Amino acid sequence: MPNSNRLYFLDNLRALVVILVIVLHGSMTYMAYAPAWWYVLDPNNSVIFTQLALVLDVPIMPILFFLVGYFALPSLQKRGVKLFLKEKFMRIGIPWIFGALFLAPLIAYMIYFSRHIPMSYLQFWTTDFWGALYQQAVYWFLGILMFLFLGLGLVYSQSNRLRTSTRVISLPPRTLFVKFVVIMTGAFFAINLFFHIDNWSHIYLLAFQPVRVPLYIGYFMLGLYAERRGWFTIGGFNPELGPWAATCFLTGLGYLGCRWTAAAPSLFLMIITASLFNVFCLSSLMAGVLFFRQKVNSAGAVWASLAANSYGIYYIHPLILYPLAYVFVGISLPLIIKVPAVIGLAILLSWGVSALLLKRLPVVRAMF
Repeated sequence: MPNSNRLYFLDNLRALVVILVIVLHGSMTYMAYAPAWWYVLDPNNSVIFTQLALVLDVPIMPILFFLVGYFALPSLQKRGVKLFLKEKFMRIGIPWIFGALFLAPLIAYMIYFSRHIPMSYLQFWTTDFWGALYQQAVYWFLGILMFLFLGLGLVYSQSNRLRTSTRVISLPPRTLFVKFVVIMTGAFFAINLFFHIDNWSHIYLLAFQPVRVPLYIGYFMLGLYAERRGWFTIGGFNPELGPWAATCFLTGLGYLGCRWTAAAPSLFLMIITASLFNVFCLSSLMAGVLFFRQKVNSAGAVWASLAANSYGIYYIHPLILYPLAYVFVGISLPLIIKVPAVIGLAILLSWGVSALLLKRLPVVRAMF
């Protein structure tokens, strides 16, 4: 019997966001003006997929950070710091370390393989990967999460107020969202003065996009706050979907217009872009949550399976998506057929691998 206290709509939203991650990564193969280093580039491309990628790239990861934050504190209070961090290391830390050391190089090797650069994988893994081509692929997210959980555990162990806190259903202050957007926008803009929006960097173990670091922390903390205030529960904060959806649509168009205008934007345009980015990001989160609460708040077989396998799908999809995209480069098909075929197959195969292997193999199933 379904658990009547479970917020199925948040589980289902997380599953959709993971699917959109695959849509984003699949679309980048077919973008006009794609990053030169992207794993597989199809010579048949379109600005439509550039626009789709630009829009999807804004809200999907902040939404995931928010959802992780929303569920973090109840789990921590239930398990205590030691058990909580032990569980997170098993489910997040070990897959992150394994992915960063062994799967990310394999994924990055697609850059050479798809361009027929004559270098063996072993040579690539021991040389070029640890230089200019170093990355953690999708596993960077797990590294950031692990450090956020460690930080939360440390604060929790030192804060009696946090340890004894309980959920108190209340409405957010009227200025909360304005203040949140102002803080996120200010931090975003300040870092954007030194780093491009899409640039990646790394410090020792962590890989990240510098401009978006405040969003990782901010949305995780917003999720913690939202859970303590009972947002989206019965009797809790549940605003109208319409204004949030309209704001999401309009700021999304505005942000896309700003990104499309100039390669070297003026200071004024950077401020506008930062503002639109952050309002679009927040309104996408709110519109998504509210829509799913109204329309997709169930434990149906398909959604239940997608939700249960969302982590596995996220983890495994690059190993399936990019080889598929490479195979399809040599197949002459209209993009309207090719792109949905590649992305759809990648979703289905990743889902299957997660459900049939990651969820069933001894040891591995404890992580996924």
